[in-house]
Amino acid sequence: MEGKGTGSGIADVRACLKKIREETGAKDIINTSVLLIMFTGYTLTFFVPRFYGLTEKYVGLFVFLMLSVLFAVNVNIREKIRTADKDLIALILLVLATGINILIVRSGFGCFFVAASFAMIFYLSGEMPFRKWQVYLFGALYTAMVIYWFFGVYTWMFADYSSFAMNTNTAATFTVYSMLGVFVFLEALMEKHPIAGLAVTAALIKCLQISLYHRSRGAFIMLLVFFILRFIIPKKLWEKKGFFMTACCLAIFGSLAFVAFYVWLSATGVNFRMPFFYKNIFSGREAIWLEFWELFRKKPLTGIGTNVTITSFFEFNVHNAMYNILVIHGVIVFGLTVFLMLRRWNGIRKGISRNRVRLCAFLAVLAVCFESYFDVDLIWTDYSVNLFFLLHVANVREGEERDGS
Repeated sequence: MEGKGTGSGIADVRACLKKIREETGAKDIINTSVLLIMFTGYTLTFFVPRFYGLTEKYVGLFVFLMLSVLFAVNVNIREKIRTADKDLIALILLVLATGINILIVRSGFGCFFVAASFAMIFYLSGEMPFRKWQVYLFGALYTAMVIYWFFGVYTWMFADYSSFAMNTNTAATFTVYSMLGVFVFLEALMEKHPIAGLAVTAALIKCLQISLYHRSRGAFIMLLVFFILRFIIPKKLWEKKGFFMTACCLAIFGSLAFVAFYVWLSATGVNFRMPFFYKNIFSGREAIWLEFWELFRKKPLTGIGTNVTITSFFEFNVHNAMYNILVIHGVIVFGLTVFLMLRRWNGIRKGISRNRVRLCAFLAVLAVCFESYFDVDLIWTDYSVNLFFLLHVANVREGEERDGS
């Protein structure tokens, strides 16, 4: 029996490799190579402090160039324009409007790459082919990276909590955001090996411990929302258009509504200390968001750009992803961004409840959106490869693989 099982396993591996060879073309090789370069940059950014210090100023340009290569390889621009493809038109208008607004308000150019790259990731998620073997490949890479993070890098970075090599809040967010890629891989494994569910449980517990240890509200919210969306809400609900689009709109517009509610509530004078995190519920974001609003009111169409000094915080950080796009780039760019996001998400909905891997990836993206009520991790270019991977897995369909033409 053992020999027979082993032989069957080898046969399965050979059949899998044969299928990969048959379906892999030059386009797939280029796509995978570019993603591997992006993943390597992501790993080095968080594993090697010196690498981060040397590349921090150029990461936005780097990600934009990588995405531009993928765009050139996978999108038939001539055909898309001939057929008046709405998504491509929206993307082109968004990029143009972003560039024009930056020139008008004399902003720094870094924010251009943030907005353009974010939009390109959503656009490419519906255009670029992503095979099952790529899901396994990058899922396995995330798993290996996280394992080395826990048992290698983390042990020396935080050996002494009083002197560490990385912002503790960032360390927790990086851990949970990277673990979302691992959860996708484990979901794929669980289809054939249910025992992988034990690893999911262990990963959830470890992420909870890291979030609380580092007192990271953002990482905790990301983990909690993912847990609720994935394990509490019935899967079949996600294929109901009303429920699905409500969740998507909450992820986008709820972010802005939260800013308004948070600022209003802070003005009432109420405040209290959060358990486990040793921080007040109102600890400064209300002043930051209010100051950005006052600046934005004067330039709603173009946005304020980044060449602005604020007094409510020591650095220029909006601390909310969707509010960031609105305030910095204006209502036109914000509207086009929302159009692309909702178009791509609506395309994911069909059949998602019947594919646990796709569903897991989509819910992971939503979890990051809700975490970005408090921060900008959804659009932060250092995390671009994570968003790219999750969106593409959510778009992989059995028997419907895109050819990118």
